[in-house]
Amino acid sequence: MKMLLNPRLLWADTLKGWLMLLVILGHAIQTVMPEACYQSHIWNLIYSFHMPAFMAVSGYFAYRANRYGGAKSLCSRRFLQLIMPYVAWSATKYGISGDYTLIRVVKMVLYPDTSFWFLWVLFFINLIFIFSQWLASRLNIDELVVIALSSLLLLGIMVEMEFRMFGFQFIAYYFVFYTMGYCIHRFPRLQIGNGVVLGLLFICWTLLAWSWNMHELPMWIPAIPHIPSSLLQYAYRGVTALLAILFLLGMAPKFLNAACRLNGFLCEIGKVSLGYYTCHITINGWVVCGVRKILPTGSDAVIVGLSFCVMLVLTFCIVEGLKKNKITAKVLLGKL
Repeated sequence: MKMLLNPRLLWADTLKGWLMLLVILGHAIQTVMPEACYQSHIWNLIYSFHMPAFMAVSGYFAYRANRYGGAKSLCSRRFLQLIMPYVAWSATKYGISGDYTLIRVVKMVLYPDTSFWFLWVLFFINLIFIFSQWLASRLNIDELVVIALSSLLLLGIMVEMEFRMFGFQFIAYYFVFYTMGYCIHRFPRLQIGNGVVLGLLFICWTLLAWSWNMHELPMWIPAIPHIPSSLLQYAYRGVTALLAILFLLGMAPKFLNAACRLNGFLCEIGKVSLGYYTCHITINGWVVCGVRKILPTGSDAVIVGLSFCVMLVLTFCIVEGLKKNKITAKVLLGKL
């Protein structure tokens, strides 16, 4: 996440804009094709990297972020930027759902993946990351050592205990990609600019992503004795996403820094990506139902395409309206 004292990077906001379009498209596909989406190559390609890439872009700005006010101030800021919108949007969705049972409220905390999980997970990743940096400064050691040990501990608990409450599995998994973004910023050589290497990364990602599946290993990966299949699956998904991240964070500064209308539009989406994320999830189901009523005999591809367009336009209008008021911008968009 970027601090206000930092100059905004056009390529980073533009990349977030592109990623947000993919998030909206992926959710449209998933809503229209609930079970069939797992056999959709487009959906699998999108989900193989888009959320890890979002985490990596956020982690890119974690390097030296606490120099602007210290750990306590940064934690407070992240709470207002992420948890406050999480609670506000969850309450909004709860209020308009018509389901006012207590269990729905409990799930918001126990199982945040049923709601706006990205905000919840990103906040706690920030919290662990900031604590790791603070602890390293107290021990007078390189903060990357503590961050790496934190990541290994989280992954070990995730694999061995399969603990899934409070979004822990997402926190542990995505902490790796957040750290990857941090490392790419800290060690500039990791931000690859060579066109040939970028091309190879793209090819390798495409080959792995083509066989990607959220719940299964590709058929060409054999079972390995004494190694849990869940560990192999996490490793396969992780490597696929890391290749995409290296490609995207190497490509973006070269091609997404141009001051053109498309980049400008996507940059504006990237600046308020939190609002686009929460808003489109809130209206997603209604939009798809409305499109189905208009086109009852339409093919899935047509319904997905039209739902995506309608959702994008409505989300744009709602977010632009929320931006104009200081209170809604702060509470619902995390703009401080």
